[in-house]
Amino acid sequence: MMKNIGQTFQYIRTYWKDRKIASVTPSSSFAVKRICGKIDFTRDNVIVECGPGSGGFSFAILNKMSQNSKLILIESNRDFYEYLQRHINDRRVFVFYDNAINLPCIVKQLGIGDVNYVILGIPFSFTDNELNHRIIANSKRVLRKGGRLIVYQFSSRIKKYLQHHFEEIHTGFELLNVPPLIIFEASD
Repeated sequence: MMKNIGQTFQYIRTYWKDRKIASVTPSSSFAVKRICGKIDFTRDNVIVECGPGSGGFSFAILNKMSQNSKLILIESNRDFYEYLQRHINDRRVFVFYDNAINLPCIVKQLGIGDVNYVILGIPFSFTDNELNHRIIANSKRVLRKGGRLIVYQFSSRIKKYLQHHFEEIHTGFELLNVPPLIIFEASD
């Protein structure tokens, strides 16, 4: 419970400094459970999360993933990055202060071949069309065959970009979140 309060305070502090973050509060436990339900934790995975904020999904994933799995966190907000650096100390986690556009370089830098899951929680409504296409294309580029891209947003704007790059897209909702989330799962 204390971690959730700390994460909420971190979101509020950060929001006052950077209005381009996706939300003023972390995702609800219902949203975290729904996203984590899309991941097969019975096997070793390489999971990338872009835009982890204060780590609501990150901590849940870390608690469920195997000892040989890897979690790569890419955060472009300095305050959130520093928060994650202070609060996550696990050999399976790699935290980068960078942008999602650089995902292929980061994966290559770590010597990782392919990724099982890419989770995008970045606010696509604050980015332009070209950048949206490049982030989705680069996410697809690092996914292994059978890998999945999971995107959660407050609007459906990103769907047209997903349709341009992926064959199969499933859409779901988590209403028990403020505001409610639209969850896209894309694969080929």
